Amino acid sequence: MDIQLRWIASTSASGYHAADALMAGRRLADVDLAAALAEPSASLATALDDSAVDRQQFMRHLLPLSAGIHVCRELAQVALTKTIGRARQEDVIDRVVGPLSEIQRAAASAKPGLTDELTLRGEPLRMQWEARGSGLLKETARLTDPAVMVAAADVVLVFPATGGGGRAHLAYNSVRIEAVLADRVPGLPEVLRLGWLLSMLNLDLPTLGERIGLRRLRQIAPLAMLPAVLMAAEIVELARYDEATLQMALAAWQNDLPPAVAGDSETALRTIRDWWQTHTEGGAGFSVALAALDQMIA
Repeated sequence: MDIQLRWIASTSASGYHAADALMAGRRLADVDLAAALAEPSASLATALDDSAVDRQQFMRHLLPLSAGIHVCRELAQVALTKTIGRARQEDVIDRVVGPLSEIQRAAASAKPGLTDELTLRGEPLRMQWEARGSGLLKETARLTDPAVMVAAADVVLVFPATGGGGRAHLAYNSVRIEAVLADRVPGLPEVLRLGWLLSMLNLDLPTLGERIGLRRLRQIAPLAMLPAVLMAAEIVELARYDEATLQMALAAWQNDLPPAVAGDSETALRTIRDWWQTHTEGGAGFSVALAALDQMIA
C-alpha cells in the first residue's frame, strides 16, 4: 500500500519556522523576512524564558500545530498545555499570544501571497514524490522493519527561510519541509530529504522505539534512518549509498540533526557507518538496533 500524503502550504507555519531558526541563532537566507521577524522572535524568546518555558519543547508542539490552528490564542493555549500543563498555561498564555500574533503578521506582510507561492513551489517535490517516493519508503521499510512504513502523513510546506531544511514531528504524524525550487546539493535530491523525514514517523511505535524514551528517540531517529534511506535511494536510483554520500548528507542536513552530532560529523559518520554495517550483517530486530545506536551516541 502506498503512503497517503496530505500536502499543506502554510504561511503561519512558515513564519514560526523562520522565527524558530532565529531563536536558535541561525541566519535566514531571506534578508527581508529576517528583518521583519527579528523583533517579534526576540519577544517570543523573552516571553518563554521569563516564564520558564522550554523554548525547544514549546516550538516542537507549536510548529506542527500551527499548520492547522490559525487563531493565535488557541494555538498558544494548546501548545502551552502540551508543554507545561493546563494549570500553568493560564499564567503564561497572555505573555506569548502577542509575540505569536506579531510573527504571523510580520510573515504575511513580508511575504504576501505566500500560501499560493508555496503551493507552486511544492509541485516539483510532489511530482518527484509521486514518481519515486513510495518505492523509496517501501525499500527503507524492507531494510529496517515493515512497521516503518507509515500509512498516511501530513507534509507541511514552509518558506525556505534557511535555504533548505525540515523536521519530522513524530507525535503529530507530520513533517515540515522548506519548499525550495531546486535541489540544494547535487546528489541529494530534496525528495530524498522528504523520504528521510517521513521514515522517522513510526519509530515511536512500541514495537520499534519501546527501548528508548521519546525525548531520546527524537535525537536517535534522524541518525538511524539516514543510512537506511540512502541505501534505499540507491535501489530506486535516486542517490548512491557510500561513505562520501553519507558524509555529504550529514553535512547538508546537519540542521535537522542533534546538535552534538552536527558539531562532530566525523565521529558521527564512523558511528553510523559501523552501526549500520553491524545491523545489516546481524540478525537482531530493528528495535534492538535502535537501542544499540542509542548506547553508541553520547
